[in-house]
Amino acid sequence: MTSSTIAGQSGSDKVAEFAQSHPSLVALAKTGWIAKGVVYALVGVLAVPIVVNGLTRDDAGGAQQQENEASQSGAISEIAETSLGTVALWLVAVGLGLYVLWRLVSIALPAENSASVWATRAGYLVSAIVYTSLAWTAVSFARASGSGATESEDSKVEGFTRDVMEASGGRWIIGLIGLALVGIAFYFAYKGISAEFRDELEPGGVGPLNHETIVRMGQIGWVGRAVMMLLIGWFLIQAAVNFNPDEARGLDGALREATSSTVGGLLAVIAAFGLIAYGLFCVVSAPRARLKSAD
Repeated sequence: MTSSTIAGQSGSDKVAEFAQSHPSLVALAKTGWIAKGVVYALVGVLAVPIVVNGLTRDDAGGAQQQENEASQSGAISEIAETSLGTVALWLVAVGLGLYVLWRLVSIALPAENSASVWATRAGYLVSAIVYTSLAWTAVSFARASGSGATESEDSKVEGFTRDVMEASGGRWIIGLIGLALVGIAFYFAYKGISAEFRDELEPGGVGPLNHETIVRMGQIGWVGRAVMMLLIGWFLIQAAVNFNPDEARGLDGALREATSSTVGGLLAVIAAFGLIAYGLFCVVSAPRARLKSAD
């Protein structure tokens, strides 16, 4: 191929050429979606009893049985408690590492030089950092033979909020972070309702599931993720408004607090089952995941 031909290629053509030139790398990276899906599905499964207990607790607020934390770290902890915990943890860690590879390749692929493209790349980078941290959590549990203890997500969020609020203007920073999460929630909801993620999938079904069924699962899942972000963002805003870091919540705490009201309870139900749907979507759609640039 001549240099003039390469120069005349569009971004999508270059992505297609990369995928064709590195089929093994793309196929390997696709397995990362499975690991990501397993974690999300487990988070949803852990959230269900929390939501059910919250909605059915008596008016006296009697003590409830302590459930495992509904968070990504909680999902890793749940995997550690299985009979094949150590092996499963290593598999999840490797899988999440492959998902990080997928995101890094997406960042590096040719794309237009525009603000939206760089914003998308920034989002991919944040995703890569988050899942690198989660993969390391899985490694830590595995190296400790499944007995490693980690700080709860709620404690991390409250600690972070408290540290930021102690700084000058920290209250405003927390409020802006909360508003940003709410903004992301609306984008996720739009992405789910409009099925904007269709172009991230190659056409065709997987096994007994046709393409449209997979898309419907994705729509439910993206809406569930939207509600998750909305709840976390809302409690961060509340912490900023009331200047009280103890009101900040991770997903687990947000779900427990949300079930105290009718509307919050409905949102918690949507989040719990939506996260399960998103996890299943990631798993079943992995063979159809399409490598995309930030365009």
